[in-house]
Amino acid sequence: MKSKSGTAFGDPLDMVGEEKVRRVRRAAEAWLARRPELAQMSVRFDVVVERAGRLSCVRAAF
Repeated sequence: MKSKSGTAFGDPLDMVGEEKVRRVRRAAEAWLARRPELAQMSVRFDVVVERAGRLSCVRAAF
């Protein structure tokens, strides 16, 4: 979880860049590789951001 106050740094969704996506995917792949019983599981990543005190969910963001 990451929090920023104000809009000086842009939209919070912009904080989920290519490198962060790559690292999360790699960690998930390693975790799933140790659990063969989950091999057929479909996986998606949602991203939740806060804008002006309101939460917004981007389903299947990557």
